[in-house]
Amino acid sequence: MTTDQFPPEAFFLIAQQSQRQALQARKRKLARLARAKPSQGEIAHEPRRTARQRVGDHYEQAAWHLVQQAGCQLLGRQLACPLGELDLVVREGANLVFIEVRQRASGRFGGAAASVSRTKQQRFLRAVQWWLPTLVRRHFGQQMPTYRLDVIAFEPEGAVWYRDAVRVPQDK
Repeated sequence: MTTDQFPPEAFFLIAQQSQRQALQARKRKLARLARAKPSQGEIAHEPRRTARQRVGDHYEQAAWHLVQQAGCQLLGRQLACPLGELDLVVREGANLVFIEVRQRASGRFGGAAASVSRTKQQRFLRAVQWWLPTLVRRHFGQQMPTYRLDVIAFEPEGAVWYRDAVRVPQDK
């Protein structure tokens, strides 16, 4: 059969059926993912995590325990966007705190804190700007809280929490 043997309505009906099937498949996938969603405080372990990602997950978990002991409330973990990823987002009293977790096995090249380069800081700031409106709406009732950008660095000697480590540039 050639395309001129089908009435134009048939193409529309075929496309419509295909869209319905794709939508149903998407709904099934989302439902399946929702059932497998981890509880708050846990990391979503994807089956295809690399060894390096699993090490990062371990240190993010350790950082979460550190901030939890300081009385912080977890708002988000591994929040990804097209501009980067936020390792931890917590509420400390009335403050919103974005935390970058870094780890280095050796201080040979400056250690974990020194690995937060200018490029990494800019990527961190862009991810914060992306997520800030959503977090304010969800957790602060549309009222802009004070916020800061921290770094928790796991050095060979132990964990160091650098509060307000990355400064937000002021508009002139």
